[in-house]
Amino acid sequence: MAEKITSMAKSRNNSPARDELIRALKAGADYIRGGVDYKILLLFLFYKALSDKWLKAVEDYRKEGYSNARAYLLANQDYVLFDEENNKLLTWHEAMKSKETIMELANTLTRIARLNEKLSDLQALVEQLGLRAFLTSDKLGNVVKVVEIFNRFDFSEMPYDIIGDAYMWILNYFAPEKAKEGENYTPQEVVRLLVQLLEIENGSTVLDPALGSGSMLIEAYNFVKQKEEPEIMLYGQEWNDLMALIAKMNLILHGIKDYEIFVGDSLSNPRFGECDYVLANPPWNQDYNVESLKAPKVKKIYTTFARDGFPPSSSMDWAWIQLMLYFARKKVGIILDNGALFRGGKEGKIREEIVRKDLLEAVILLPEKLFYNTGAPGCIMVFNKNKEEERKGKIIFINASNEYEKHPEVKRLNRLGEENIRKIVEAYKEFKSIEGFSKVVDIKEVEKNDFNLNVTLYVVPLEEEEEIDLSMELEEF
Repeated sequence: MAEKITSMAKSRNNSPARDELIRALKAGADYIRGGVDYKILLLFLFYKALSDKWLKAVEDYRKEGYSNARAYLLANQDYVLFDEENNKLLTWHEAMKSKETIMELANTLTRIARLNEKLSDLQALVEQLGLRAFLTSDKLGNVVKVVEIFNRFDFSEMPYDIIGDAYMWILNYFAPEKAKEGENYTPQEVVRLLVQLLEIENGSTVLDPALGSGSMLIEAYNFVKQKEEPEIMLYGQEWNDLMALIAKMNLILHGIKDYEIFVGDSLSNPRFGECDYVLANPPWNQDYNVESLKAPKVKKIYTTFARDGFPPSSSMDWAWIQLMLYFARKKVGIILDNGALFRGGKEGKIREEIVRKDLLEAVILLPEKLFYNTGAPGCIMVFNKNKEEERKGKIIFINASNEYEKHPEVKRLNRLGEENIRKIVEAYKEFKSIEGFSKVVDIKEVEKNDFNLNVTLYVVPLEEEEEIDLSMELEEF
């Protein structure tokens, strides 16, 4: 597989340290291919970086005059890597002193899980990866080589941006392979587009109820960080406990401390509260037991924006929209399959009621072949609970089906380039009609189309006309 470096990382961190780290990760990926779970790279990068940063904090406290014991306890305020009960350091470096390194890594990570409530899922990840089982496996040598790769790096002074981008590189590198196994991964360019459309303000709270690897929350943080020091609180919920842990590690390695991650089914058991912005790429056309949405605890969510907001069991697209609207104070941004825009039946009735309430602000048709697990184009819908006066009663439709460039590493895929993203965001911000690209439509016109939101009903791209040399054509005639 060709080396995949996300454009986000390219644009923010072209540095020798970053390039060296990516090359090392590429070598690590080659060692584990065919038999070792890719999550072992994520875990080792996280543990080594966390240990280096923790030891740097200890050293800084020592320089301030604190004793070793006191420095350990002060460093433990963020993450506990000194076990007071057993008077033992739990760092990567201590694990490396053991002759049975892999066993010691497994035991130490298990102890860290028990001492750090926010990292309690580490134990489940260690068990899923089968670290202890490698001691009797012919793959042991491969895992040891990966350990040796991380031993070469000192992350204590390395910026979080570089470490975080390296973590994202691993996720991106294995995304095509994991997509075949059912894992969902949103391309970083699509995430960046969604966050820019929402224009997240500093001092806000941001929620992703279909968290995945946490990339949307991280991009929201980075969006604010480009302008000023971020003071935003991030919330996420993920039904898969191991994926929730991957998201936590992702946030930590990006230097983010203000977050809370929940585990559970967001549709029937939302554990979060109201937030300013809600954004997600939930499972498209998700099969689901709709009866669980009618439980007293959550029924109000699905009857607030539509009298009978319970969608068919074959697709939860409009259940996700209602959930996100219910918990949003300002804006909602969601990535969905295009079918959500025009399917009839129960979905059509829910869509009609929500459109009539004037909550929908923009519908954007995306290009084909952006996603690893489907060739379908997908769409972005932006809902706004505080529409500006001139936008009330209107929806902007943007046909971005031609806004792409060929993916530089994966031949079968396209991607959004920087210019494509800029063009889409500008059209949304300016909220004006551009022939063949965008159209501001009155809700009354949508009503005439039976509340069908299919973008091509309202905006058809301009076809490139063939240039004709009239004199030559006449001569030939």
